[in-house]
Amino acid sequence: AAWLSPRPCVGIGAYIAQWPEKILKRAGDSVTIFCYQNYSNLAYVFWYQQPPRNGLKLVVSGSTWSRNSYEDGYSEAKFEVNRESTEYTLMTIKNLTPKDERGGWKNDEIIPPAVAIFSPSKQEIQQKSKATLVCLASGFYPDHLTLVWRVNGVKRTEGVGTDESSTRNGSTYSLTSRLRMPNKSSRSYSGLCKTSLSSTHKATDNNETK
Repeated sequence: AAWLSPRPCVGIGAYIAQWPEKILKRAGDSVTIFCYQNYSNLAYVFWYQQPPRNGLKLVVSGSTWSRNSYEDGYSEAKFEVNRESTEYTLMTIKNLTPKDERGGWKNDEIIPPAVAIFSPSKQEIQQKSKATLVCLASGFYPDHLTLVWRVNGVKRTEGVGTDESSTRNGSTYSLTSRLRMPNKSSRSYSGLCKTSLSSTHKATDNNETK
């Protein structure tokens, strides 16, 4: 038999609850876990599995306007997620096995990042032909963040270097990106650093330097 313990939680700006609290099922059975949140603007939903004595493991994410995206090792055939409304979401786990008995399932909050742009140092401007701008996105959760540079309203990829993965800082994450531009161009442009918690999500925060 598989014993699952979905855990309710409270997110920032939203109340989140899951039920049933405890589930006892036989191997081969299916089980459905319900989630409710009372914040109508919370478009994204992330489902996590919590193995014993380990951190959360992302299984699937989705939004009100996009298809569910499953992490490696997980599929819709096993973990079916349906969003009945903005407030109600349910996950059905099919063909239960002992591996599904992993302490709990959690539908977690989304925390948008704080974003800041740091201008080139005077020393770099004086001594080098290129100037480096640094964009720091911090305090966000979960760790799936996309960062885009725009210069004078146009997306910029040349000269951009972004960390391969987010850095964990306690319960949140940070991500750094650098934009190198010709020194003469760095003084006469409008630079914008935009972030989003999914490649299809609208910008959640931004900062600008001129």
